[in-house]
Amino acid sequence: MDAIPASKPDTTPVNDDPAPGPEQRPQPATSSITNVAAMAHVSIATVSRVLSGKRTKDDDIARRVRAAAEELNYSVNYAASSLRGAATNTIGLVIPSATDHFSAGLLDELEPVIDMERQQLLLGIGNEQHTQDERIESLVARKVDGIIIVPAAGVDLAHTLDRTTMTTPIVQVGGRQRSFRTSMVGIDENAAMESIVAHLAEQGVRSAAYLAGKEVSFESAEMFAMFHTQMRTHRLVTDTSWNRFGDSTVERGYQCVWRMFADSDARPPEAVICADDMIALGAMIALQTLGIRVPDDVRVVGYDDSPLALTTMPTLTSVRPPFLQIVTEALRLIGQGPDQAAHISLLPQLIVRGSTVVRS
Repeated sequence: MDAIPASKPDTTPVNDDPAPGPEQRPQPATSSITNVAAMAHVSIATVSRVLSGKRTKDDDIARRVRAAAEELNYSVNYAASSLRGAATNTIGLVIPSATDHFSAGLLDELEPVIDMERQQLLLGIGNEQHTQDERIESLVARKVDGIIIVPAAGVDLAHTLDRTTMTTPIVQVGGRQRSFRTSMVGIDENAAMESIVAHLAEQGVRSAAYLAGKEVSFESAEMFAMFHTQMRTHRLVTDTSWNRFGDSTVERGYQCVWRMFADSDARPPEAVICADDMIALGAMIALQTLGIRVPDDVRVVGYDDSPLALTTMPTLTSVRPPFLQIVTEALRLIGQGPDQAAHISLLPQLIVRGSTVVRS
């Protein structure tokens, strides 16, 4: 099976549209909208808007996009060359929720590609076993060229995937691999937790709490185990009373941190790692209410690098999933057909912001 070797993620802040240097320019074997985006150092959505004429501003970004497209000899529909032989020119996407940060981020990267290539994106939403099963079967019945699915927490789609993947290429994104007949694009969560704990250790943090996701989720339990492994590796201290499973909500983050820090007789952690940016936002509100300074007194880290991360004060350090790479690999695997199952593991990136760095 295909695999991408893991390496230590970059923990330096990034700029979404930095000026490219000659040594940074990729040399793809075949051109696609993702290649143009990579060469111009912008998002797929930006390439789509510039080349479709929806972005009328003629600035450095637009010139970089047009120059990259010209150099790569890119033309509309070329990015989907692997899918041209398909009959319906449609791609299905099944997600747990349209408002879930991860699903929304994936949709934001996928939709411009589909739109640029004059394909149709059929969207199925369901956060339970039976609804996701039904959405997959409905898309297969519509004879889509392929399906990308983000499993809901705790569901087991093995039976449905085994039955349908014989005729329709299906790529699972994230979660636990249930069907080995289905291609998988996952995120190296161990590398994500390693980057978080290593960054905190470099900042002089000696103890940390972890507010995990739902306990019934395999992914939450796995991240919980990784947290303890990395804490031991970097010789940081934690306490059983600090670490809890629960919903990814602002209220949950607020209540957990309030209880953790309001007891003046107990020694609280020096950092709080959260399984979601919503939890992290609640944690920061509780700390502010208690008069505890972030990051001077306590560091806070989120996950998913949602738009919330830029609205907090200070801005939130968070883990950014590699959405562009996920979309690129998922469409590539769909183009290979239903008989070429592969497992791809991609590295996330820790985006360091004000919630973990004390300015001298």
